[in-house]
Amino acid sequence: MLIAITFMAWAQQPTIGKCDGKNGFTFFQVTDPQLGYHSKDKNLQWTIDNLETVVTRINEAKPSFVIITGDLIHRHFKSEQVEAYRQAIKKVDSSIPVFHIPGNHDMPKYADAPRKQYLDNFGYDKFSFEYGDYGFIGINSNALLCDTLPAHEDAAKQLDWMHGELEKYKHLKGIFVFAHHPPLLAPGSPVKHKSEWNEPFRTQYVALMKQYNVKAIFAGHTHYGETTAIEGIPIYTTVASSHPLYGGDTGYLEITVEGNGNWLTTQHPIK
Repeated sequence: MLIAITFMAWAQQPTIGKCDGKNGFTFFQVTDPQLGYHSKDKNLQWTIDNLETVVTRINEAKPSFVIITGDLIHRHFKSEQVEAYRQAIKKVDSSIPVFHIPGNHDMPKYADAPRKQYLDNFGYDKFSFEYGDYGFIGINSNALLCDTLPAHEDAAKQLDWMHGELEKYKHLKGIFVFAHHPPLLAPGSPVKHKSEWNEPFRTQYVALMKQYNVKAIFAGHTHYGETTAIEGIPIYTTVASSHPLYGGDTGYLEITVEGNGNWLTTQHPIK
């Protein structure tokens, strides 16, 4: 019975209360905890310690909610990494909802087996909710980078789903979108590994976001923090909470949405 209850807790996105937004609110974006990604996959504890440091900061700051933008673990087939992630996230204060979406290490090559395994382990691959007079939408960006028929089919289906969610939130002050991969790298970015969304999906998704007053896109994947924009929409690519790359930092992002509609981002280092 306990096993069934535990599975159900991961099988659906968390519920979240209401907030009128008049006094503003704060949320955290954490990305690429990627448990196991250190010392050639030989130091799981180092990445656990980093994630638990973030959890401690969450419980101290008490944001309204937390969004983890993918690469939850390093090896999708390693049950000890899955369990370590679950145990760390269970330590977040129960009053703080934690949402997550998959990264490329959670669904490598968008192959059938890891996609099924991710859904078995973590329940959902996209989310949508309203809070503080804003809409929040998380997508599975893996489908936008892989050149396979299942990826192309799912990218098209997800675009239709996103259109419906954007329509639901069009009466609000604005909408924030979350993805593992950024749609675009910043000019002069040192990032070399494949990160940007493929066409025609990038143009299609961004055109839809522009139409529906999306205020910002938050991403991860690169293990390197940078900010740019696409079609006037800011893109915040946040540093990893695990191993940094390209001389970057290790940390997470705090976002404060003020009652007047402005928002502030603050990067917090872990070590």
